[in-house]
Amino acid sequence: MGAPSGSVIERYDGVICDLDGVVYRGGDAVPGAPAALQDMVIRGVRVVYATNNASRVPAEVARQVAALGAPAAAMDVVSSAQAGAARLQAQLPAGAKVLALGGDGVVEALDQVGLAPVRPADLDGTGAADVAAVLQGYGRQLRVSDFETAARLLTRDLAWVATNDDATLPLPWGESPGNGAYVDLLVTATRRRPVVVGKPHPPLYRLALDHLGTSPSRTLAVGDRLATDIVGAATAGIHSAWVLTGVDRPSDLVGSGASPTYVVASLAELLQPYAVAERDADGWRCGGAFVRAGEDGLQIAQGRGTPAEAVRAGLAAIEEGAQDGRPTDRLREEALALDRLLDLAQASSR
Repeated sequence: MGAPSGSVIERYDGVICDLDGVVYRGGDAVPGAPAALQDMVIRGVRVVYATNNASRVPAEVARQVAALGAPAAAMDVVSSAQAGAARLQAQLPAGAKVLALGGDGVVEALDQVGLAPVRPADLDGTGAADVAAVLQGYGRQLRVSDFETAARLLTRDLAWVATNDDATLPLPWGESPGNGAYVDLLVTATRRRPVVVGKPHPPLYRLALDHLGTSPSRTLAVGDRLATDIVGAATAGIHSAWVLTGVDRPSDLVGSGASPTYVVASLAELLQPYAVAERDADGWRCGGAFVRAGEDGLQIAQGRGTPAEAVRAGLAAIEEGAQDGRPTDRLREEALALDRLLDLAQASSR
């Protein structure tokens, strides 16, 4: 069906929404995102915000989102720290001491499930003997001595849960080491690996589903990162919408193993008629856009189509090329034309 049909959002009762790159970039709202989220809630769609960043408490995240004009309260935020605390709650007796190796989000999550968070600085030689587990999440205040304390504890057969294994963390100036980098530090020192609960692993999605009270088949996960948001949704058995307002571009999809259910230029497009790419005798059409794969790469005719429609048609042509056996490197080069089209469209809309 190449012609526009109903909107994506009308097929779902709940949305699990990523934050950075989808709702905001740095301190600014992604254009149209807060209004789109307000519209979803007005339509009766439940929204939770799922974040791998375990350093902040949900109330702080909710205040940031609400200040941008989107609907958000602390109960609407689910974090990887909460998913990690829930995992340990199922394994440990109430009141068990857990090393909180991370920021305030890790401490609060443990406290809320009836476990006793202990910061590394609070431990001495005798106090460490009572610690039953380690919950590791990102924390900018962590010191070398804190990781030494964790390594000492992990030489014992303690439960070790990591909130997420993202190697990098986006900051305004670029990429900083993320929790995954610090997890690897301890993996090297202890020669063991933790259980990981954040995206792309299923536990955070399962926690979000519990908060929503919706079935997986009627829940949509929305995100900008292919390796975490989109792959993670598939792992959890949830449909996904890849939003092109973040860091990943069409060329990143080639050979990634990710397969989003929908591709949209922004959150607002989830509320608009959605056209699916279809094959005709000459190439791929999506809405008013047309793309043909030729010897010189992709030939793109956007026409009256939106940039997202042109991207969908182009990705369909590239997928057809992959099935025909064209090399991945060549397909990725062809997809750069879609990157440029998208970048031009986003630059002109600012």
